[in-house]
Amino acid sequence: MRIAILSDIHGNLMALDAVMTDIDSQSPDQVWCGGDLAWGGPWASECIARVRETGWPTVRGNTDVWLTGDPQTVESESDRRELMEVAAAHAISDDDARWLANLPIGHTGPSGSLLVHASPDSPFSAPGPDGDPGDFEPYEGRAQLIVYAHVHRAFLRRLRDGTIVANTGAVGFPMDGPTASYLLIDIDAPDITFTHRRVEFDRRAGIAQARTLGPPLQDFFIRTLGPE
Repeated sequence: MRIAILSDIHGNLMALDAVMTDIDSQSPDQVWCGGDLAWGGPWASECIARVRETGWPTVRGNTDVWLTGDPQTVESESDRRELMEVAAAHAISDDDARWLANLPIGHTGPSGSLLVHASPDSPFSAPGPDGDPGDFEPYEGRAQLIVYAHVHRAFLRRLRDGTIVANTGAVGFPMDGPTASYLLIDIDAPDITFTHRRVEFDRRAGIAQARTLGPPLQDFFIRTLGPE
């Protein structure tokens, strides 16, 4: 069985379309989505529509929650107001907001695999590739293989109890290079093979579209994606 897993699209339709084309070329049996579909990008509604149309199993990311206007985990009143303003600027439909809010925290797959956005307990916090062993304690004993995203960096790591954690990297806002990233998992029990696919996308087109937006989305997208 071959499973393709993508995450952290962040409203970047240029990157999503490029990754979807590459996924098709790999002929997976299943495609899963790790959340953070729209936040920060100029194509928020379009990216949500793409994912919804596919019917992929999709889990809830932290910014999927924020996009509904619910600034969970943010304590500062000024920061909460800012998040709510950013959410409103995306202008997604009420139907899309309800769909995002009702996404599950996790998706269980074959061979003892589990997909979450950040951790098995919460979509809001996760360790990076260089995290201390103790940072990965919430992942231990939960599944044989846990795939997550959130940190926008692709990596693979075996934990002290033998659990394998694999990070997809990011489609829309990669932070470990200029190309989008997604994960291919090939399962031929008892063997599992992991491949991080890197995909080029039209960064200039994304930035050009972002320039048509007003603040705060324009500044956030261009700053995060980088200069032309």
